Amino acid sequence: MESWKALNIRTEILNAIKLKHFTKPTKIQLESIPPAINDQRDILGAAETGSGKTLAFAIPILNGILNARLSNKGSEPDSESESDLDDSDSEANSLSGVEDVPEMMELDENGLGCVSVINLPSNNKHNSNKKLWAIILVPTRELAMQVQKHIEDIAKLSKISVAAIVGGLSTEKQERLLKRGPEIVVATPGRLWELIQRNEPHLSQINKVKYFVIDEADRMVETAHFPELHLMLEKINLKRNSKRQNFVFSATLAMVHKAPYRMNIKNKKKKKNLTPEDKLKSLIELIGMKNPHVINLTENNCGITSTVNEMQVLCSVNEKDCYLYYFLKQNPGRSLVFCNSISCVKRLASVFSTLKLNPLPIHSNMIQKQRLKNLDKFRANDRGLLLATDVASRGLDIIGVNSVIHYDVPRTAEIYVHRSGRTARASNTGLSLLICTPEKKNIYLNVLRTMKRDKELPRLQVEQRILRNYFTCVKQAQEISMLEEKAKKDTTSTNWFSKAAEEMEILLDEDELPRSMSKTELDQHKKILNSKRKHLDKILSTIK
Repeated sequence: MESWKALNIRTEILNAIKLKHFTKPTKIQLESIPPAINDQRDILGAAETGSGKTLAFAIPILNGILNARLSNKGSEPDSESESDLDDSDSEANSLSGVEDVPEMMELDENGLGCVSVINLPSNNKHNSNKKLWAIILVPTRELAMQVQKHIEDIAKLSKISVAAIVGGLSTEKQERLLKRGPEIVVATPGRLWELIQRNEPHLSQINKVKYFVIDEADRMVETAHFPELHLMLEKINLKRNSKRQNFVFSATLAMVHKAPYRMNIKNKKKKKNLTPEDKLKSLIELIGMKNPHVINLTENNCGITSTVNEMQVLCSVNEKDCYLYYFLKQNPGRSLVFCNSISCVKRLASVFSTLKLNPLPIHSNMIQKQRLKNLDKFRANDRGLLLATDVASRGLDIIGVNSVIHYDVPRTAEIYVHRSGRTARASNTGLSLLICTPEKKNIYLNVLRTMKRDKELPRLQVEQRILRNYFTCVKQAQEISMLEEKAKKDTTSTNWFSKAAEEMEILLDEDELPRSMSKTELDQHKKILNSKRKHLDKILSTIK
């Protein structure tokens, strides 16, 4: 632990790090923690995926909170009056006198934890006047809960409380969490802004927080994706807070890409291409950073660690499923497949369920509990298959993902880097396969140009004989999936129409209802489906 001790970290944090068996800091942690702790500098950091960015901002925040408690200095950053100050000594004493309490966690019917706040005094039912030290903003719900867990692990001996505030869960339950006065709030912008708009008392301190973090910043500051973040930044920066310390991190902070050609056509006046320096400058101004310490560890690898083995395959649209199936069968292990649309995730889930690969979908239209449940199942299965949109592309730390497959070509180089970063984490190795069709070749080449790659990715080596065998299976599975979808739509359409008529108290004759399969047709449909399923089972039993 000597290399950790050299970073001027408090003993409570060091002991928690030791319990996690993190024997030495990563490069981004070595570069970020000393200037953040010793000089209270703002940090603007770009480092490859899986490099330990969460602890690079979490450790200085926890360290600062503990130092402030013991030094008995004002908790409010502006320190305007005695009434603005927390009694840090008495707070520390009251916390140290409290017996360890179990985690307070909202559980669903499967026992899955959704949101938790830890180490709170059992007699403290309402702490709306308790100090809010830090706001940490992240782009997705799953990442928020992951960051919360990482910080809790390091804060477990420090009696510092953390809460995750995200969409998809009950607003009332999250308001109750905030009433307990968590000192660190990890949140997605939409839900946090909603609660601020509702005048939630604990969040009224947001423009006085001592620490402000934006994780995956390049994605977060895009106005079209997170308009609430821009509104929040306006509110936070409305009253100048000279003592606020800002942390901004991403794997692709220094990466810029050209606007799509169609956008250039619309803009009669040609704009100057954005440079990495321009991008960083705009971030600094938007967030209100002051003389930040800039760290860029991605200059040589564009944010992708050298332990990722990148490959590509060029094929027709009709062959994509077959090449995906081939790759999954030939490279067994935990695999994550990325699609550009929810409809694609749903279709692949149907096809690959039929192929007995037990895929787990995750996308923004799913309820939060099901998303978390599928992620837990994926983590628990060393041959798990997760089909996802880009809600799973950023920050998620799932150890042991052997392969990432870009079923659809990512729209930007940033997305490619973040998707590929879900594998080869924590010094492990991994595979990244990009499946490209001729009509998407220009997008693929533009991704490479943005990453300053002068060569295409190596081709996936394929045994044609095995591929032909798999093609038969995949085609059969596609047919079964389409037949099942047709029957499902037919039933859903008829049921919806009948229910709507009933609610409006309209009596309909049979010939007025939408055309649906008769009993004879339905029986025939089921017979064909069963026949195809048996045929597919027979084929699957004969191939490896």
